[in-house]
Amino acid sequence: MIRKNCCKKNEIRQKGMTLIELLIVIAIIGALSAIAYPSYQEHILKSHRASIISDMMKIQLALEQHRTQNGSYDYTIVAAGKCASNLGCQNDTDRYKLSIVSGSSGINLYTIKATPQSTQGQTKDKCGILEMNAGSVGSANKDNIAVDGCWN
Repeated sequence: MIRKNCCKKNEIRQKGMTLIELLIVIAIIGALSAIAYPSYQEHILKSHRASIISDMMKIQLALEQHRTQNGSYDYTIVAAGKCASNLGCQNDTDRYKLSIVSGSSGINLYTIKATPQSTQGQTKDKCGILEMNAGSVGSANKDNIAVDGCWN
């Protein structure tokens, strides 16, 4: 006996996704994006903050080295908002402008200051202005209010 398997000739098989399934996928992607994007932005701001802190430490080392060798500080290693090219600083002047403020004595002999710029949105960083004095003490303030946890 020979069996014959045959299909209905008019049977239509559905392939692909329905509109409802597509809308569900889009909604899930939207929800995940709404959660992930702010976290991503915070990470970017924090990475640029870490980079400028590293540059501030390079500047401080160069200042102290110059003082050890020559008896005085060379405040010209920071000009036009960035440090001298021989220091290997990574700062982007669209994110932070660097400056050195000379002081009177002790740990206030000088202060290295990094001011966030609005060009690339660094002003949205919770830490605001970063400062490091001659005693390697770092501080941060946003709108003249001290902010903790920025030098970690």
